[in-house]
Amino acid sequence: MFLMIVGMTIITTSILINQISKNTFYSNNPNLDVVVGSKGSPLQLVLSSIHHVDIPTGNISYKDAKKIMKHPAIKIGIPISLGDNFQNYRIVGTDKRFLNLYKTSLNSGSIWNKPMQAVIGHNVAKTTQLKIEKFFVGSHGLVDTGDIHSEQPYKVIGILNKTGTVVDNLILTSLESVWNLHSHQNKLEKNIKKLEVTALLLKYKNKTSAFSFPRLINKNTNLQAASPSFEISKLLKLTGAAHNVSNYLSLLIVSLSLIGILFTLLNNINDRKYDLAILRTLGFTRKKIFSLILIEGMAIAFVGSVIGLILGVLCFISIQYLSLFGTNVIIGQFEFVSELLIMWLIVMITSFLTCIIPCTIVYKRNIRSILLNN
Repeated sequence: MFLMIVGMTIITTSILINQISKNTFYSNNPNLDVVVGSKGSPLQLVLSSIHHVDIPTGNISYKDAKKIMKHPAIKIGIPISLGDNFQNYRIVGTDKRFLNLYKTSLNSGSIWNKPMQAVIGHNVAKTTQLKIEKFFVGSHGLVDTGDIHSEQPYKVIGILNKTGTVVDNLILTSLESVWNLHSHQNKLEKNIKKLEVTALLLKYKNKTSAFSFPRLINKNTNLQAASPSFEISKLLKLTGAAHNVSNYLSLLIVSLSLIGILFTLLNNINDRKYDLAILRTLGFTRKKIFSLILIEGMAIAFVGSVIGLILGVLCFISIQYLSLFGTNVIIGQFEFVSELLIMWLIVMITSFLTCIIPCTIVYKRNIRSILLNN
């Protein structure tokens, strides 16, 4: 039973993390075709700009960004500017079209209309207890360990509805807020050549631009263009190998538990063969003895597998709520995964077939010879 619990716990946790991670990565991308940012790792650019789980590759000139957004191939271009956080929730400078990308709406309050006003996601409001009209100060950097910008606090003027996407974990404000906060001027009167953003979130007018536009950016500018779907597919292939290893390990442990159940039952029926023979003389039929041994074996498998499933779910929830990975990647409530049910049914069917072996041995035994020998 212990081996069954351990094996089921590992495989349940692995399946949940794998499936929920995939769902999260895909739901966090609102059908964006390409992300443009400074040179560096394309995957790092995608993770930092769309999924907000990595450090940005750098900043790009806002002047260059405006030119790219006006390119004939681009239908929608939304700039974002990163750099600060509040209690590990990232503060994102952007424009109001960012909300339309994720089809989110306000639960209360309004959208910003001037610098240093902020709209917060559902999880941010729930965790930090920030409310409308409350003030907070951001910390420099993407983790809550940097210098505090106490000279210019943000004012919460809106709270978003829950979306189940990364927006729930973001604090949104205007680009001007970020620019003002990181300049030595109180008002945005800087030369446009000096203004910078972190990345551009882009959608094409025509999907055929996917072949020419990234090449144009990567070869003719000091910027890079990365495809979110392509980069995340590569990441999932890499992480999929790790999940497969854990799945194979858990299957090995479950197989050992099934072997353990088999030998336990074989030893039990051998040690109790006289008792079972006596039960036969008292009126127990072969089928009833068969059922007793089967129930004994299946009880071990059933209880162990159910406890393993429960512990696996608890491990998943712990990762979700207690780790940096969980709070940033695994977003939303636990959802049932059909793969878990299929896996559990396979384990139970295999356990049943395993238990049939000792049950058949008991069924075929000659009680007369057993009683005479004892």
